[in-house]
Amino acid sequence: MKKQLFSLALLLGLSASFAGASFAADDRPAQGREQRQGRDQGHRRGHGSAQDRQRRTDTLAQELDLSSKQKSKVEKIFQDQQQQMHALRSRAGSNDRSQLREEAKRIHESTDQKLKDVLSKKQYAQLEAKRQERTRQMGSRQHERRGGTDRRDFNGRS
Repeated sequence: MKKQLFSLALLLGLSASFAGASFAADDRPAQGREQRQGRDQGHRRGHGSAQDRQRRTDTLAQELDLSSKQKSKVEKIFQDQQQQMHALRSRAGSNDRSQLREEAKRIHESTDQKLKDVLSKKQYAQLEAKRQERTRQMGSRQHERRGGTDRRDFNGRS
C-alpha cells in the first residue's frame, strides 16, 4: 500500500511539476522560507498557478532552447495538463485510488506524447535527462528525511 501511495505521489508530482522549480538552477538568489511558504499556500488555494506555469515554461524554453512557436505549444500542453489534473483532483473523493492513478498516468502519457511531437529528439532527450535527475534528487531527499539509513524491521530485513 505504501509503495502504491508513493507511486501515485511520484506520478502526480512529476506530472504536476513537469518542468518544475527543480529546473530552477537559474541565477536568482534563494528565496526566504516565508516567501516559499506563502507561495506554497497559494498553490493549495489555486492562486498563482498561471504565473508558476509561465515561469516553468520560460525556464524550460531557455534550457531546451525552444523556438517561440515551440514555447507557445508547450505552454498550451502544460495548461491542458493542469486543467485535466485539476479536474481529476476534484473527482478524487468519488473514485477509488487505482482508477485515479490510472487516469493520472494516462494524462501524463498523453502530455508526454504531445511534448514528443513538439520537441526535437535532442530537446526531448534533454527533457528526459532532467526528469531522471529530478527523480534521483527526490529519492535522495526522501532518503535524507529518513535519517539517511535504510529502514529495517526487527529481523534486519529491509
